[in-house]
Amino acid sequence: MKIKIRTLAILSLICFIQPAYAERPINEMPMYDGKHDPEVPENKEVSKGASDLGWKYYDKGDYDTAIKRFNQAWMFNRNNPEAFWGFGVIMGIRAMEEDPEKNLNESIQYLEKAGKLLNDNPRLMVDLAYSEAMLGAFLKGNQREDFQNHFNKAANLFKKSEGLEKNYPLLYSNWAILEFSEENYAVAKEKLDTAKKLGAKINPDFENELETKLKGTRK
Repeated sequence: MKIKIRTLAILSLICFIQPAYAERPINEMPMYDGKHDPEVPENKEVSKGASDLGWKYYDKGDYDTAIKRFNQAWMFNRNNPEAFWGFGVIMGIRAMEEDPEKNLNESIQYLEKAGKLLNDNPRLMVDLAYSEAMLGAFLKGNQREDFQNHFNKAANLFKKSEGLEKNYPLLYSNWAILEFSEENYAVAKEKLDTAKKLGAKINPDFENELETKLKGTRK
């Protein structure tokens, strides 16, 4: 089965917001938040159609509707990797708005599940690395322990992805964010320049912040 490739949106570094708990219906939570386990016969064709529709809503930025479709995809095929991939990227996006630590951990959990089903998909690795990097950045910014472990996991994933697909723009733009978070600003600039050469759309706020940091190191 050919998997449609989707990625996390390019976002600026996580804002270190206080946790906020949004009240959402269970059909807007991955796997119905464990509160709904419908007994339906497996139907891989219906599952694929639902996940395809989920990606269409994802591309439109309608993440709540997208996750409903990914839930349907999971309901008809509990091993549909696209459903878990969709859960993972959407929880990563939600982490930018509410409860970063919890949502990033969930993002990592679902992306790891998708990764086991897809066997070394380089673009999935980039999404997983991004969530690991963002969790590391959140922990570091809040003076929490174990942030370096997440940075190391992200770096290893980026390197492995590069070994499989070198011309993927988002690989380098997200890798730049990791290097920025580790205060390796010159390396971050190199990664960002590579991403731009490959046609990546760069967040201007991030690029400006990186230039400011580079100017500070040159003084």
